[in-house]
Amino acid sequence: MNKLKKTLLLTLIIAVSNTNIYSQINEKPPKPNYLSFQTGGMVDIYNSFGVRTFFEYQKDLKKNLQNGISYEHVRHLGRAATDHSDNLSANLSLLSLNYYYKLKLYKDRIFWTSGLGVGVAHVNWDDNDEFGPTVNASITLNIRVTKRFFIETSPLIVLAPINRFYYSPMNASSYKDFYAGTFFPIGFKVRL
Repeated sequence: MNKLKKTLLLTLIIAVSNTNIYSQINEKPPKPNYLSFQTGGMVDIYNSFGVRTFFEYQKDLKKNLQNGISYEHVRHLGRAATDHSDNLSANLSLLSLNYYYKLKLYKDRIFWTSGLGVGVAHVNWDDNDEFGPTVNASITLNIRVTKRFFIETSPLIVLAPINRFYYSPMNASSYKDFYAGTFFPIGFKVRL
């Protein structure tokens, strides 16, 4: 009888232990995150045209909402055709915190992300530096190629080949305020 009690007790301990081992934990899967890279050109109010390099880390927040942190650098190449009479050879660095809304066009394969962001701009020209707050607005066309790989570009490439526009109240030389816009953006995004 004593041996039977020990066997039952041991069986009960093993059964309770196994229920903890094999029980399912109802955790929500983590939200997807992405790494984005874009290039192209940028034209600014300083009558400067340059090649841009854009990096961004994005994370899904809810069904159609995302946020991201981006860094963009523009290296001056030449003079642009803006309406300002003088020219500053400006090199730009822009750091922004962005929020996006995804608008699906075709299932989950083609969609737009439109967003607003705030950040800081650094402009360097002729041994002078200027820092200032900045805001940006963007709209980007995303085309899913594979499960984890997307192509990013301007949504209206024929009519308006831009996808991001920046504004800052900083002043430099004879320029009041700062404006800049992308020109023929192209890039890719990878789901991590």
